[in-house]
Amino acid sequence: TTEIYTRSIVGSVRCVQETGFPIFRTMDLEGNVSDSKYEILDKPTLIKLFDIMVTERESDRIALNMHRQNRITFYFSHLYEEAVGPAIGAAIKDEDKIVLQYREQGILLWRGFSIQEILHTVKGSNKDHAKGKALACHYSIPKIGVLPLSAPIGSKIGHGAGLGYAFRTQKEDKIAVTFMGEGAASQGDFHAGLNFAATLGSQTLFVCRNNCYAISTPIEDQYAGDGVAPRCIGYGMPAIKVDGCDPLAIAYATKHARQMIMERKGPVFMEVYGYRGGDHSTSDSAPLYRTKEVLAKLKPYLDAIGDPIIRLGKYLEKKGYLANYKEQMDKVGKAAVAECHKYAKEMDETPYPEYKTMFEDVYSYTPQNLQEQMEQLDAHIKKFPEFYPLSDFK
Repeated sequence: TTEIYTRSIVGSVRCVQETGFPIFRTMDLEGNVSDSKYEILDKPTLIKLFDIMVTERESDRIALNMHRQNRITFYFSHLYEEAVGPAIGAAIKDEDKIVLQYREQGILLWRGFSIQEILHTVKGSNKDHAKGKALACHYSIPKIGVLPLSAPIGSKIGHGAGLGYAFRTQKEDKIAVTFMGEGAASQGDFHAGLNFAATLGSQTLFVCRNNCYAISTPIEDQYAGDGVAPRCIGYGMPAIKVDGCDPLAIAYATKHARQMIMERKGPVFMEVYGYRGGDHSTSDSAPLYRTKEVLAKLKPYLDAIGDPIIRLGKYLEKKGYLANYKEQMDKVGKAAVAECHKYAKEMDETPYPEYKTMFEDVYSYTPQNLQEQMEQLDAHIKKFPEFYPLSDFK
């Protein structure tokens, strides 16, 4: 690696490429840090970060098995992207708001959302805080500052821009951390959202997960330039690329991005380079388009970024924070599996919310038209009970 100066939030960066818009890296594959100034997280925070990353991977594995068993209807995997959510969570303030994409389960765990709550949300059970109104994995958790996830690609970019604008106009010490994938950058919402944020001075950190694939669309079909971050020069928005398997780099870049947002009263863009290790979702089959030939071409890149859990584990060993990171992985992983099995059984036994709750929570009161629709539906179900088995509902 070499020291390269770039127009970014960090003046001097470590990069994993020699040309183009550099990628910020602090730690190599063996856990060696290039400069101690990048070590901004203390021991308890780092151990928590490592444990959450392991928990995220193991709970992923259990959830995917549950889908195969027809116990949940849908799920997004986070394989090899576990560092992004919790590392960002460690570097921002608790008061900051989160506008999710799909693979930020780690930041939910960081903020105290439990595996029990995640499973009930994925099922949409009666214990789901959203009362089963959202798609599986489409979280909405006001108590930890997480806005409702908007499913259409790119639609949440404008939400993050607007929220950050409100924070600035109300003079609040808050930012809106807004996630997207590189595929969202091909949507019209991307241009509109970033241009609004830049011109209005939104206190927004845009985080683009570039994991090489937008479902089945590879990055070479997504753009011809050097990633997404260079586009921000045209918006007058500071931007940086970060190694997505380097949690220290993610945390360091995030901390400085937040500082810059509050000082400049304007947005920052962070493109996080990683790799989606699994299918896009349980509705996808990656081997159909990620053939052996494709994976062979990707191998040099994958070898360069490695596994985020192993990289952080080796670092923690070198620092003396863990005697043996593999033993810690095993211990935390087994605890996560046990917790998943415990609450999966509870999830199975918990009914869905009463069907009438679909009419609630839109207005502070129930308007006449919704009251009439609810009564019509109730009468219809009572007339044709054989077509509407309600035994699984509260």
